[in-house]
Amino acid sequence: MVALLVASAACTRKEPKAPGSIVTLDTEVSGLSGLTRDEHGAFWAAGERGDAVIRIDPETFAVTRYEVRGAPDGTDFEAITWMDGVRFMLGTETQEKGRLQDAILDGRLDGGRFATKSVGNLEYARWQLTASDNHGIEGMCRVGSDLVFATELVREHQGRRWAPLGVFEPATQTWSAHWVALTTETGKLAALDCRERAGAIEALAVERHFEVSRLLRFAIPRGPEGQWIEPVVAADLAALISPLPNFEGLAWMPDGSAVLLTDNRYRGRADESSRLFFIPASALR
Repeated sequence: MVALLVASAACTRKEPKAPGSIVTLDTEVSGLSGLTRDEHGAFWAAGERGDAVIRIDPETFAVTRYEVRGAPDGTDFEAITWMDGVRFMLGTETQEKGRLQDAILDGRLDGGRFATKSVGNLEYARWQLTASDNHGIEGMCRVGSDLVFATELVREHQGRRWAPLGVFEPATQTWSAHWVALTTETGKLAALDCRERAGAIEALAVERHFEVSRLLRFAIPRGPEGQWIEPVVAADLAALISPLPNFEGLAWMPDGSAVLLTDNRYRGRADESSRLFFIPASALR
């Protein structure tokens, strides 16, 4: 009888609905976080526990798992961006409360494995903040050689909620610390992608928290730091997708569409497969 009830529940589970296509990923790596595309169009994502990185074939969506080596103990992977060839950058977090920084890792394929090493830190003192446990670098993207970092931290300012946003320019070894407005009472930045447009960095980001899930679009100016950036809500995903998953990866495609990656791990459990949601450009503002 128990077996029959379980089978019946599985058969009646609601399949997700979305304005575009949905691809279920066949991988044992759970808790995927971050999403990026390489020069061949393949998607890459990181297992948040820091033990694996996966490649997703752009045509068949077959998944290849690469074991990670060299990651600091207790470090979770939360963001990834492709740099060139087989080289990537990763953003991290830990469970330590009151942290002043989180590590930025260089990652690259090496002999069938994914080798990582620390190449610097995102210093939260730039925003006069500290990080709580399980909150850190949630999004990364690259424009040219410049890197953009989104964090899950939040600051209250003049009755509104703001998220720290950092830009690093390797050519000058300089950081610019900005703020981007959040559009809900509970949401935090959870994923990021960007591109260059009219001399500025144009970004697309996920703002989410359980029942909240939105795509925000905004421009990051090149120049003086300390900018207070106002975003546009490009899409209210809660109104487009049901049931609403936990999106922690984002790739902004050349045609203006968006690909979202679900994190299927919550409180140590993975209840379903990770998925890619393909949102057409027509669904975005």
